[in-house]
Amino acid sequence: MSGWVSLGLLAVLSLGALLAIGRFKGGLWQIAAAAILLGMTGYALQGRPAVPASPAKSLGGKEDAAVQLVEMRADMDQSFGGAKRWLVTADSFAKQGDYQLSASYIQAGLRQNPEDPDLWSALGLQLMLASQGQMSPPAQLAFDKAREIRPNYPAPYYFAGLSRLFDGDLNSAILLWEKAVSLATPRAMWKPRLESQLQAAKALQAQAMNRPEVNSATN
Repeated sequence: MSGWVSLGLLAVLSLGALLAIGRFKGGLWQIAAAAILLGMTGYALQGRPAVPASPAKSLGGKEDAAVQLVEMRADMDQSFGGAKRWLVTADSFAKQGDYQLSASYIQAGLRQNPEDPDLWSALGLQLMLASQGQMSPPAQLAFDKAREIRPNYPAPYYFAGLSRLFDGDLNSAILLWEKAVSLATPRAMWKPRLESQLQAAKALQAQAMNRPEVNSATN
């Protein structure tokens, strides 16, 4: 079995199991779901998915997933001015698991750069992580502000889709991720990663449509 096929199956089966468990257990299962999709794409980017027996790197827990999410957001950043120094430091706090400190540091940066969409997007992500993956009202406001400043900014659509995925709304997640992909520049570093996540999500969607209970309900 090729690396791509085995990897895709692993991602779909694992995420499907987590979505089922998530109906009964709140909290950190949501971060683990992100880890599966993000871990799959990290493997695809680092290497040679067509090479047999080349396993994906294991993501051990919520901290690993949070690091992946921070790096995904950083790849979407479009600022190269003074805001960048705030983001570098805030991201280092987040990678250590201190999301509240990271959010506070970003807010300090926003006082100096109130119209920077990257800072607003980073704030939204840190508030999401601090809420164990939930799109809290403050996080939503931060992403909305980023999109207001730069309407074609992909990060708010991506993280809104991730939030929908955590809530079990796979169809909405796919639509939002498709929107984010449509906003990618030709050389966007994050585009292949999101396309891979989107492929896994669509495979899970197809799997859900083929469940016996779904088919029997439509007959």
